Amino acid sequence: MEKLNILEKYPSYYTSADHPEVIYVENTNFISILAKGSFTEKIFYERIALLREAARLVIGIFNGSGQAFGQSVLEGLYWNDGKYGEHTISHVFDTGPLSELNYRLMIRIPEYVTAQHVAFAKDALVPAQRELSKGIEFFEYREGKCIQMLHKGPFIYEYKTLRQLEEFASGSNLSKRGIHHEIYLEDFTTGSSQNHLRTILREPVQ
Repeated sequence: MEKLNILEKYPSYYTSADHPEVIYVENTNFISILAKGSFTEKIFYERIALLREAARLVIGIFNGSGQAFGQSVLEGLYWNDGKYGEHTISHVFDTGPLSELNYRLMIRIPEYVTAQHVAFAKDALVPAQRELSKGIEFFEYREGKCIQMLHKGPFIYEYKTLRQLEEFASGSNLSKRGIHHEIYLEDFTTGSSQNHLRTILREPVQ
């Protein structure tokens, strides 16, 4: 039985031009893990691996049924606590210390997957992972009107792409309205080359 391919079912969600553009994003559901800290830390990558394992467990619930689906790509939301003040689109990662950065790692799931399915997967993780898995939860996100652009290459140069988005927003009389969103179209690991990466950078606006 053929599995649902989430990237193929929602092509506009996973597609971006190499220049700033306005899009409207439908409500989406995810299995996610909420945490705080720097994306340079080992635990960041451990959380990614754990989230993917939890997503595989959710997928396993539906294997062999008419609702079987495959795993989607990793996504992330990033924001600072209010105590560090408002930040512009291009300064999401340097307004406060990276050690205090909030992030939510996410993998999209079909609309028929419920919070109960996610809770089952969370409980099925091995006991040694229980402490790390505390932040795993079902997450519904209503993003709406956004601007976005495809970033190619290493993450360290994202500020150049974000600066283009910021200039586009200013020229279009749009203002930042929500949380910085990244969609990782290619897998990445710590220490590996990032030259091949393609990442959608998305910003809710009004």
